Amino acid sequence: MKKIVYGALAGASLLAMAQAAAAQAQPSAEPAVEAAPESTLGEIVVTARRRSESLQQVPQVVNAVTSDALNKLSIQKFDDVQSVVPGLTLASSNTGYQSGASLRGVTFDVVSGADPTVAMYLNDAPVETNFLFQSMFDIGQIEVLRGPQGTTRGVAAPSGAITLTTRKPNLSEIGGYGSVTATDQHGRNVQGAISVPLIRDMLAVRVAGLLDQDDFDGVNSIHSGVAPRQVTSAVRTSVSFEPNDAINANIVWQHLDKKLDSFTQVTGPGNARNPAIAPSDRVGVQDAPSNLRQHMDVVTAQLDSRVFGQHLSYVGSYSHMKLSSRAAQDLGDLVPGVEFFQRNNTLREQTTHEIRLASDPAPGRFLDYTVGAFYQWYITEAQISQPGTFLPGAFGPPGTFNPAQFNPRYQVLAQIDVPNSYQETSFFGNLTAHLGENTELSAGLRHIVSITNDRTSLTSAPGTIAVQLPVPVPCALAGLSASSYAGFCDAPVPGGLIQDLARRSTKRPTIYNVSLSHRFSRDFLVYANHGTSFRRGVNQVGLFNAENDPALASVIFLQPETSRSYEVGFKSTLFDGRARLNVALYRQTYNDLIFRTAPVPYLSTNGSSASVATTNITANADAVVEGVDVDAAFQVTRELNISAAVSYSDGRVDNDQIPCRDANFDGVPDAGVPTVADFRAAGTALAFCQSTGSVSQNPLWNATIQAEYVRPVADQVDGFVRGLFTYYPENNRQTPALAINPYSLLNLYAGVRSQDGAWEVSLFARNALKTDEITDQGVDPLRTSAVEAFYAAQTGASGYVRSAYTAPREVGVSLRYAFGAR
Repeated sequence: MKKIVYGALAGASLLAMAQAAAAQAQPSAEPAVEAAPESTLGEIVVTARRRSESLQQVPQVVNAVTSDALNKLSIQKFDDVQSVVPGLTLASSNTGYQSGASLRGVTFDVVSGADPTVAMYLNDAPVETNFLFQSMFDIGQIEVLRGPQGTTRGVAAPSGAITLTTRKPNLSEIGGYGSVTATDQHGRNVQGAISVPLIRDMLAVRVAGLLDQDDFDGVNSIHSGVAPRQVTSAVRTSVSFEPNDAINANIVWQHLDKKLDSFTQVTGPGNARNPAIAPSDRVGVQDAPSNLRQHMDVVTAQLDSRVFGQHLSYVGSYSHMKLSSRAAQDLGDLVPGVEFFQRNNTLREQTTHEIRLASDPAPGRFLDYTVGAFYQWYITEAQISQPGTFLPGAFGPPGTFNPAQFNPRYQVLAQIDVPNSYQETSFFGNLTAHLGENTELSAGLRHIVSITNDRTSLTSAPGTIAVQLPVPVPCALAGLSASSYAGFCDAPVPGGLIQDLARRSTKRPTIYNVSLSHRFSRDFLVYANHGTSFRRGVNQVGLFNAENDPALASVIFLQPETSRSYEVGFKSTLFDGRARLNVALYRQTYNDLIFRTAPVPYLSTNGSSASVATTNITANADAVVEGVDVDAAFQVTRELNISAAVSYSDGRVDNDQIPCRDANFDGVPDAGVPTVADFRAAGTALAFCQSTGSVSQNPLWNATIQAEYVRPVADQVDGFVRGLFTYYPENNRQTPALAINPYSLLNLYAGVRSQDGAWEVSLFARNALKTDEITDQGVDPLRTSAVEAFYAAQTGASGYVRSAYTAPREVGVSLRYAFGAR
């Protein structure tokens, strides 16, 4: 059956002539290649293997998106790169500080605390994921590498890597650009750069800047007059130094600030106090917005020297992030007129160093090598406070419950401290044998020494409880304080440590890859790859297990993950360079995959009480992923080119035990929610079921099609029309009980540009057909967990669930002007 599916997809792709990212020729700041005739697709140069080479000669799946492609499609958000790279999901949370990438059948959820499944690089240095999401300006190229990574660059990752390269200064000529974009959805994007040689052909500097603001996802709240808003400002300074042909250095410093106010979208019939809300309403019911303030700095350094046919290089980075946020907790408005927040203050500092020695490839050489060492260190200090419990007096006099009479004096906060550090030292090497002119055999390995120090401590802050004295005497005589309520006194409630989890772990895995490729002709390459990967285990934050239940403890302390991948494929160039077709099939097996489950109930104990909480749980499970990637492009005429892509990936638990909903604890999933008594009777705090369910929240496949038609309209001026079409089939993999309907998005562009590329004016419409579909929806009613735990019977149901909707139609105009060495 799998072969039939793969064959059908490949055949469909041949008919569609798909190409994931219709990347054009490299900009002048990047490695030069010989200009292709106008009637061909042109050459795409990538650095997937840490050297410049043609995309069609790299024996792995690589999607390249150049700065030219980004400009043509007005891609100014990192998330939007997924619209031209099928199978890739780039997601930011509605609170803005959590973001991640998913690829090849495994959904990565940053809340899991695990290392990413897709590694992120800025100028070949590993960086924190959030930084790339805010760095979309003055870009040279973005490359998406699929499959296990780690033997040729940076860090190990099982699903792939994304590299973002910034534009370098021009050593010989002044140049730069400026662009302005405005949309009817309050979007404003202003960016530009200028490059100046300080010592001609030796030393140059480039300064670039960005100011980007919009209404984020456009979700307002019916209970707040604050409008959602996101503002990002950034500046980047790059210095290039090349004293001779054998030595060059590039140093980049970037600073950015981000501010965000946002609301969570909800859907549902509501309750007696709140109205019914449809997905198309795009609203929430929070009383105040979640907000974020984030400051980041990163420095990357690349030093290269070539001597005696050897290439000695260094890549290093330093980054510093400071984040302050408050995330609204009462998303269903159970308590009217007041908002509860989880407050987060996080400091993260990271440094990386990599040194490598490699032979420079030369014609006729039999063996090429690379050896090197890598070091990474980071520390994260997070202080989180959130509502822990409410004591008598929190909602009116003790013995009563009035949500409209909230008194914060009787609220007890829970403090979570998460000081974590990580250190990795690794040594790597690679040998490539050239077996004749057309066959290449490559093998590489990396030995990793991974040291993790994880700690999570939960503390209850001191509180106050309203009590009624047995004898009516003044509170002071009883040693108590006066209460907010007549006839009561306030008694202090001491705080204290509830739970302290710590783990120091040292792992010494070795990963490897083997690749064999053969060129039957200059235009047809076949290859086979085999590789392994590793991700360290983590401590899961937020599960309260004061009773140290073994079942719950097994998902608090997660095991390391390993995987093996097998891939075969071919790359072909057809019709004298006018067409391109690439196909790859793969299978990847995981031992102890770290993944996030659907919401499941568990018995939460914090030392003083027990309640049933429902949440997504990070767990280990064996899994298998099978898929196919197909892309192609066709230059139909000198004026018209079409490209498209299909990516299919089926990732599933390999008949293993995972946390589940199982109200009667018979090992079979159901829709019920056990009570505290049910958990006690079963003798466990968490139910497990045998599963073959999906480990991805994305549809089995999706496809993109791009087209551009260009014609001269005046002397040295071209007119153009472009289109970008993305299709998503029905998806029930996130929540089997709720299928997301199939939908498609169409972006249209039209305008004029100078033939030398100096300027362009374009009009565009994102979601031009105004597609309105739910893209995500929960099945559990929204709740204020602390309120629900102690006042469940009184608060009742919110009547709402989380939801997400396709972005509204957005119409805009973009103007761009470039001069000199752009």
